Amino acid sequence: MLKKGFKEKSVKVILVGSLWGMGTSTYMPAAGAAEGTSVIQEEEQTVNNLSSLEIEGIALDREFSEYLHDYSSAVGNDVEKINLLAASPNENAAIYVNGVKMTEGKVKDLPLQTGMNTFEITVSDGQNETVAYSLKVEKLESDDNLLTSIGLSKGSLTFDSKVTAYNASVENEVQSITVTPTLSDSTAIVKVNGKDATSAGVKVTLPIGKTTVKIIVTAENGDKKTYTLTITRAAVKEKEESKTALHQC
Repeated sequence: MLKKGFKEKSVKVILVGSLWGMGTSTYMPAAGAAEGTSVIQEEEQTVNNLSSLEIEGIALDREFSEYLHDYSSAVGNDVEKINLLAASPNENAAIYVNGVKMTEGKVKDLPLQTGMNTFEITVSDGQNETVAYSLKVEKLESDDNLLTSIGLSKGSLTFDSKVTAYNASVENEVQSITVTPTLSDSTAIVKVNGKDATSAGVKVTLPIGKTTVKIIVTAENGDKKTYTLTITRAAVKEKEESKTALHQC
């Protein structure tokens, strides 16, 4: 049985010899004992509580208290694992995190998934009631909506992660081009002119003149970034136009 905040109290009573007659005894609580009387004070014993709980290098939402049993924290999306540290004043107690026993007061490399991660911490000595604490760690969604490159099947461009507008030129005979953007974070989604971009890229038809290509990257948390690529397809060369005209004659 799990219990939160269990405390055991024991009060020891004393027998005090009567001041009025030998052989007479009476119960006297500690608070009312006369000076010089041997009294054992009330004892308060904590059973199976924690004396400390922390995430190594990461703050909890509030200061730890053995009588508070629910804690939370938040970490960035780049945090993959955490180390959890805890201690109990009961030397005979064992501490478990999601069923895994702590060694020397520490559980290392607990993996985190994006979203809420719940860790159940239990303290048990095999005799008294088991006490439970709860720790929730939220791993935030990624806000990475960047590209690391934009590949073109024809022509070229010099990519810079700080730049979102690009220009490229192709010869007249190039009637289409494949645009292949590469994501910085695999959890993001990228579309080229509204089409999902795969590793094979997205084919874009090029009429003569300028064609605008919109590349939109949506991060895991919904943040968007737009890259604009303007591709210019050259017009027909004069010699080719002359040949075409003569052929038509």
